Formats: sequence, structure tokens, C-alpha cells
Amino acid sequence: MSKVNILLIEDNEADVHRLNELLNAAREGKYEITTTVTLKGGLAQLADNKFDVVITELNLPDADGINTITDIQEQDKSVPIVVLSVQDSEELALQVVQQGAQDYLVKGQGDGLLICRAIEYAIERKRNEQGLSYLANYDSLTGLANRLLFRERLDRALIRADRNKTLVALLVIDLDRFKNINDTLGHDAGDQLLIEVAGRLEQCTREGDTIARLGGDEFTIIMEDVKAFEDAVKIVDKVLNRMKNSFDLFSREIYVSPSVGISMYPLDDTDAGHLLKNADSAMYSAKESGRNCYRFYTADMNKKLLLNLNMEAKLRRAIDGHEFVLNYQPKFDINTQELLGAEALIRWHCPGDGVISPAVFIPLAEESGLIGVITDWVINEACRQNSAWQQAGYAPIRMAINISPRQFGQENIARRIFNQIICSDLAPKYVELEITEGALMDDVERSNEILRELKGRGIHISIDDFGTGYSSLSYLKKFHINTLKIDQSFVRDIMEDADDAAIVSAIIAMAKSLRLNVIAEGVETPEQLNYLAAKGCNEAQGYLLGKPVTAKEFTKIFDNNVVSPTIKLAHSA
Repeated sequence: MSKVNILLIEDNEADVHRLNELLNAAREGKYEITTTVTLKGGLAQLADNKFDVVITELNLPDADGINTITDIQEQDKSVPIVVLSVQDSEELALQVVQQGAQDYLVKGQGDGLLICRAIEYAIERKRNEQGLSYLANYDSLTGLANRLLFRERLDRALIRADRNKTLVALLVIDLDRFKNINDTLGHDAGDQLLIEVAGRLEQCTREGDTIARLGGDEFTIIMEDVKAFEDAVKIVDKVLNRMKNSFDLFSREIYVSPSVGISMYPLDDTDAGHLLKNADSAMYSAKESGRNCYRFYTADMNKKLLLNLNMEAKLRRAIDGHEFVLNYQPKFDINTQELLGAEALIRWHCPGDGVISPAVFIPLAEESGLIGVITDWVINEACRQNSAWQQAGYAPIRMAINISPRQFGQENIARRIFNQIICSDLAPKYVELEITEGALMDDVERSNEILRELKGRGIHISIDDFGTGYSSLSYLKKFHINTLKIDQSFVRDIMEDADDAAIVSAIIAMAKSLRLNVIAEGVETPEQLNYLAAKGCNEAQGYLLGKPVTAKEFTKIFDNNVVSPTIKLAHSA
């Protein structure tokens, strides 16, 4: 039976003797009692020893009534307190509990068993209080301070900085592409990564620094007693270097990099909320600068963040306000010059701002989570238009639709796309989905399952921007795809750059060896078209063959059904 160590602070010798007798009679050998007759002596005992509970009188020679509880808590905030008093007062008992004691007993009332139960209750109640306090102030996954405790610590740090005439550095740390790890390896792996990241951050910081997890993959560090910018840089350099090493997650080597934003008090702001916002702006600037780096806050960052927020608000209104339209760029067979298909390209006609490039709003849509809604609209509209052309009597063509990496990783994506196609009264064989290499490589096994399901339903699959990513023969053999699309960055210089010409030739040869169709985008000159034809490329698209046009203008291409007669292939002349 483990003993309960009691610190008894009582100056009445008779009361000390009686309490010992009652406890021994009720639970002999259960309690180890250390007695002091002054509060000062009790606090000294608490400083040197660990006790399970403190039983104290309030009216001690050197104590100030109910403030005795506060003095004990300041010495050891974790120890349970039971007050033993001569005053039979419900009002005083309530004040004692409100002050932080766990129980109030009146001398001379109750036997030893009652006191034993009071001690056990006090210990259990204190344990529960501490558990609730921990849950309220600490992140349950990593054990770091949570947002609530972070804000409390930051407020205190700013007050101390004013008093000591020092700086406070606030670091906001966000993990680059954390969502990819969650989507690829699952949330258990993501949680384990966050735990290990928290451990590495603790190894980088100084004693007295506060590390907090604000939520998701966002962490903060509060650095007090900062003398110069270099103090913050030293810590950030440690963080970046520590994160360079791989993480071992379920027998997989995973690499993750941080983007860090830094704001300084009182140089950047004197309000805690604004200081956090500024550090957040600096963190986004670090991401835009290529990730895996840090940036100090500057006033221009908030202007840029505000522009992004305004753009996001306009983007949300654009979805409801039907401000998006689709243009269609034709695809032709290089050998027969016949029209084979079209690529649906989204355009945003924003009132007051004119036409906004997809290069501007698509990244913002992905970042804000709006890309799914936008992609769904593109699929529905493109399939509806293709179906309408067929119903109008035009020859069937295949409609190419770009699928965002984030959209591709969503649950049941294959079934959702198929249902959208069917609802438009279009046969799936007239749809081609263009997916980037990077989206497929996030989780090869899952990607292949999605591709297998899509292809099994008759939908064509094209790898977009081929050559800019992995371009591995081993994974091409595994994936259920129909077409490789050579990125325009290689096509642009094939007549001047021998390396680009060699890459294009190799891609075409690779596709043929795997019995895949191959299309080149960005064809702008007859020389490029002839070169591609000579190498055996199957299809081509680009400004030479046709610019993106509205659905109405595209009907003229249907009417001709061939490339402009001014464009002739050398080998067909």
C-alpha cells in the first residue's frame, strides 16, 4: 500500500495530535505526516519536498487568512489543499474553494474516515482540475501550447518586453505541402509527422521560449528577451537545418520543409493580434519566395495579402455570379490535319477588372479551397457544350478537361466525374482528362486505382505537361493512360535548342514504345509542326493551328474540319 504524504501546517499542538490519531485509527499506516507550525516553514517544505496534499489552518502566526491558499499555490500550484478551520461558516468555505482549495473541514466535526475521504477527494479533484486545465491550454496531439495559451503567453511577453526594454520575436511556421502527405499516406502519418516536427522545434529553441501549435500544420515560437534581429535568425536557421533531415513515417522516408514568417515587437506593431497577422503575412511571402526559407515582415506584405483577400472575395462572387466562361482550343491530327478534339480553357470576366488570367486565379482557387467547385463547373459546362455540338450535327470530337491536383485527390473523384459526364448526355469516350505528373505521383498506388476506374468507364486519360516532372518509364508502364502531352516549354525551342529537340524526340519514342498517343502543345510555327510530324507525333495544338475561341466561334472550325489550308506539312506536299 503506497503512503500518502501529507504536509500539515498547524500551530495548535492539540489539533496536530488529534488529527494524527484520527487518521491512524481510520487508515493505520496509510499516511506519512510532516508538520510545520508556520506558513513560512510549510512553504520551505514545499520547496524541498513533494507532497500529495497540504492540510492547513488559515489563522497561522505568519499568515493572512484566506491568502494562505494563494501563498501555497504560488510555491506549488500542483498540490491539493484542504483547509482545516475552527470556523463553521458556509460563506468562508465557499470563498476557500473559489480561491483554489479542494475542500474545507471544520475542526471537531467528523471522524477519521470523513477526513480520509476528504483527503482522497481533494487529491482526485486536483487531478481532474489539472487534466481539464491541460486540455484547455495544450494541444492534445503534440503537447505544445495551444492557441489559447499561446495568446496568453504572447500578451505577457509583450508586457515584460515593455518593462525590460527588449524585443519580442514572433515566428509563424507552416509546413510546405503538408496536405500532400496527409492525402498520400493518411492522417495517422500526418499526425505522427506533426508530433516529430514539434519535437524538432523544441530542440531548436531556447529555455523560456514558447512553442505553440495553432492548428493544422501551423506552429509559432514566441522569443522573449531579444536584443537584435540576429537572435531570431539564429533560431530560424536551426529550424531550417533540423528540418532538412528526413522523417521516418511508417517505414517511409519523408521530407518536409518549413516556411517561416517573423514579426518583431514593438517594431512591426504593438498589438498582439496585429503582430500575429504580420508574422503570418511574412510566412506567406516565404512560401511565394520558393518555400523552405524565412522572411521578416515588411509593410508591403499586408498590402499584398489584402489584395489576395480581395481577389478571393471576388472569386467567390464569380462562382455565384456566373462570371466564368470557357474557350476551346482545337486539336488536330498531324498526318491527316483533321479536327480531333478541343481543350476547354476557363476564362474569368471580372466586372471592373476585365479578363483575369487563369495563371492568377487558379493558384488562389487551389489555396482557398474553391478549386473543386470551379472544376466541377468546367466539367459540366465542357461536357454540356460537346453534347450540344453533337446534337447540332457536328462530327463527334473529344473534349479535354484539366483536373487540378487537389481535385484529383478528392474522395470518390472517379465516380463524381463519371456522373457529371453522364448527366450531360455525353458518352464518356468523348471526354479526355488532363492530369499533371505531380498529381499522379503524390500517391502512385491510389492514383492508379483512380485512373483504372476512369479508363474502365471509357474516359481517356492524358498526362499534361509531360517532361517537366518525373518522366519515368517505370511509372508510365504502371499507369492506365492513353496520351502523353509534351509541354510547350520543350516545343517552343525545338528548332533552336538541341537539348529540347532531343527531349521531344525521346518522349515521342517512349510513347510509341508503350503504344501511347502523343500530342504536342504550343505549336506556333510550320517548322515546329513539320519537325513533330517527322518524329511521329500524333496530334498538335497551338496558335499556329488555332487559338482558344468561344463555343460559337469554334463552330467555324467544325465547318472547315481541317487546319487552315495555308499550313502544309512538308512531308505531305
